[in-house]
Amino acid sequence: MGTYHVIKPEHGSEQWLAVRWSDEHGLPRISASAAAAVHGEHSFSTPADLAVELLASEPPQPKEPNKAMLRGQKLEPVLIEWAAELEGITLTTPEVMYAYRDEGVRLIATLDAITPEGVPYEVKTTNRRWDGVLPRYWYWQGVQQAICTESPAIEWVIFDSDLQLHRYTQHVTSDEKQIHIEACRTFLEAIDNGMMPANAEYEYRHASDAFPQSEPTSVELDDLTSVIAELQQVQGNIKILTNREDQLKAAICMQLGDAEFGTVDGVALVSWKTATRNSFDSKKFEAEHPALAQKYKKQSNYRTFRLITGGK
Repeated sequence: MGTYHVIKPEHGSEQWLAVRWSDEHGLPRISASAAAAVHGEHSFSTPADLAVELLASEPPQPKEPNKAMLRGQKLEPVLIEWAAELEGITLTTPEVMYAYRDEGVRLIATLDAITPEGVPYEVKTTNRRWDGVLPRYWYWQGVQQAICTESPAIEWVIFDSDLQLHRYTQHVTSDEKQIHIEACRTFLEAIDNGMMPANAEYEYRHASDAFPQSEPTSVELDDLTSVIAELQQVQGNIKILTNREDQLKAAICMQLGDAEFGTVDGVALVSWKTATRNSFDSKKFEAEHPALAQKYKKQSNYRTFRLITGGK
């Protein structure tokens, strides 16, 4: 029980993802970057997203990095060096990952940098201006890093949209650590029992990812009559609201005419601007270059859900 080190595979590799996904006993664990999802406060991952990942039979696979991830990967070493020079300290990237284990709790953290004295540093780049307040998903990441390193604080290095390097010290109390530990214990208890945690609900995309291919069979739906009825009502309401939205926009735009902005008492409340979009004319290309078009065609399968009016 307590903290320990794990040899770190190449960052971002399949092995690294597997180490973050489960511990040495094959039990699922929570990584620091996903910590906020346990509390429903992650900007890019819901509790259900995390639960589905941990309930899967295989660890996640490496994905193509998005622009934000690429920005961080390219700038992180430079920012670590920059911060070390500004503060006159030594910062190195650890060759280990930091783990914490307690009864029913399994956590792990990858640190960007650390001082010889063991002070953890976390580096972030953002396309927003730093306002001096940690976003909640950064906050919980820091709490978990503090737990896994037994540190009272996390030092943040933040490069923002003003191209400025900012410093922030996140002091983490024992109460904050305990709140996160208990939340993770509850979350992992459900996962260990093969269940969704209480604060996680499946979304349609989770079902689509889990069952991408249909088979020509039928399944008797148990106790879902009320769910189907509610879905019918929701879809009917969406149609009514969509039609009403169209009518309201038409009323406003007919008054706007060719004006870009609409004002009330001199205050702009609506805009209706001309935009230009370039698109590839695939039909014309296929007609003029059929052989070449066939070469670059890509087939993808997807499932379409619909309610069957009157039954089948």
